[in-house]
Amino acid sequence: MHSAASSPLNLDLPDPLAALRSATREHHDRVDHLMDLQRLQEPGHYACVLQALDAFLAGWEPLVAAALPACWQAWLQARSRRPFLQQDLRVLHLEARPPAQIAPIRTPAAAWGAIYVMEGSALGGQLIARVLARHGLDAERGAAYFHGWGEATATMWREARAVLAAQLQTQPAITQACEAACGTFDTLAHLLARSDERTAAA
Repeated sequence: MHSAASSPLNLDLPDPLAALRSATREHHDRVDHLMDLQRLQEPGHYACVLQALDAFLAGWEPLVAAALPACWQAWLQARSRRPFLQQDLRVLHLEARPPAQIAPIRTPAAAWGAIYVMEGSALGGQLIARVLARHGLDAERGAAYFHGWGEATATMWREARAVLAAQLQTQPAITQACEAACGTFDTLAHLLARSDERTAAA
């Protein structure tokens, strides 16, 4: 019989998903504010959001892939939604912007924190897709990115949550993941704000 002191369970360790959600709340809210669900119905604003997201993923995906062990490369690639963005840009005749400059992602735990942001955004995209559909934008007509995986999105989010919980099993890993997740939201916010300013000045 093991004593409490020798138990392998660390009862003081926070739930990784709860820690990520709490740490990123304000950062997430800022991105939501900049995307502005109501303004997404405006062609100019919608265009700048798509261009900012594509520039972000163009810079972000290689960094995340480089930070993860080789065994996760196929998993990450299979969940990429950048092809949807590229399709939307073509359909709407929008020019892709250069890849964004993203801060280095130095550890697997940091990569998982960044992945948390993008995997969660796929779920949020389902709400946005329903709003866009009322304005004539769907998976074939400029809203493929937000439509994403459609009905499979919720299942894929549950799978991602399980992976994140399994990969973030120490306090240092959770801390690194939370910092990277906040940084990911902040980078997105910066790109969205700059893109919006560029559109307003045009």
